[in-house]
Amino acid sequence: MGRVSVFSRKAMGYGAATLTLFILSLVLSSGLFLMISLIGMAVILLSLSFIPRRPEVTRYMDTDLLHEGDEVDVELKVQGKGGLGQVEVLDRLSPSLRIQGGNNHAFLPPGDREVRYTFGSPLRGYHDIGPTHVRRWDPLWFWYREGEYGEKRRITTFPGRASADMRQMLKGPNKQRPGDMHLRRVGPGKEFYSIRDYVTTDPFHTINWKAYARTRKLKVNQYEAESVTDLMFILDSRMVTRAGTMIENPLERSIRFCASLGDLYLTTSNRVGLINYSSSVNVLKTGGGTNHLTKLLHSLTDITPSGYHTLGATVNYSLPYIPPDSRVIVLSPLSEDPTVKEAVKKLLARGHNVVIVSPSGVEFERSVLKGMITPRYLLKKLSRINLIDDLRSMGARVLDWPPEKDVLWAVQEVLSWD
Repeated sequence: MGRVSVFSRKAMGYGAATLTLFILSLVLSSGLFLMISLIGMAVILLSLSFIPRRPEVTRYMDTDLLHEGDEVDVELKVQGKGGLGQVEVLDRLSPSLRIQGGNNHAFLPPGDREVRYTFGSPLRGYHDIGPTHVRRWDPLWFWYREGEYGEKRRITTFPGRASADMRQMLKGPNKQRPGDMHLRRVGPGKEFYSIRDYVTTDPFHTINWKAYARTRKLKVNQYEAESVTDLMFILDSRMVTRAGTMIENPLERSIRFCASLGDLYLTTSNRVGLINYSSSVNVLKTGGGTNHLTKLLHSLTDITPSGYHTLGATVNYSLPYIPPDSRVIVLSPLSEDPTVKEAVKKLLARGHNVVIVSPSGVEFERSVLKGMITPRYLLKKLSRINLIDDLRSMGARVLDWPPEKDVLWAVQEVLSWD
């Protein structure tokens, strides 16, 4: 709602000049100065009556959900009565949003007007747009009334995904084909297979009541098993993953990789889960379908770097949530964690296909230092090379991801190992 009238610096200057003339008229007994000062005061006060009336502001947007790099068109409709003066409109944006076209700040004559602009979101997260700040100026720019109009709107920016259509990349084993594959054996699925006697551990919804009415014995339906890929991401989001810039660092690269490959697997009827460790361990159980993809994207969007939890402690805690024979992709810069080898060994011992995607934290840190090579950098790089060699000798596949390679390259490299 509108606030009380506020005078501008220009009004202060004119008011000071008018007051000075009024004092001089009294000191010098000058009728001319007195007349000029009274006219100046009258103009300043009368300008208050010409401030435009309060308008109505309505915002229209394409969507509230977008991915990193997407753009959104915004249209502001300012509706009010005509008259003199100017209406200043500022549609407030979160500092993380960037104007890509037009302008969210405009000076408009009173009446029905429109303001259009386009903004982009280079960084995942939750951002606010609005409310709209409006100032109504008198014709001489002496006075204004201001207020907030409209409501604050929350924009959700999901992690960016690789731009290419990656669904054609699934050329690997039979479990990684689009859709379900019937195995001609009993298991969880949708296609009817047979009927058998009821046991106490059977779910209630599987009881075949028609068969019960016919035989007077509880019978349950069995379904044909369907084979899909279970993929579990283990994502490192500790403080050490922040090395680099706000947009380009190991954590952001890992999150975009999860969003890209997770989208690829879920849209081809597979199941995906996420284990994120930072100051605590958070688990998103494996699931499939469009709704689960939305849950995955929200989980990735919520991640903030914190804490110093280890991979070893994370694996010990989350083993019950990792399906047997599933594929496990660990995303970590492999920095400042002495438990990595033991954790990978435990996953391999359970029969998991372990892939480690490791954005090089030392290289991201070096890029911030403009390529400077220091003894600390050389020591950390040598330690990283030795660790990667040890992990490969244990049977894990490790992708050393340099900063100059994009997400699409990393996804293609991992899928080429299938």
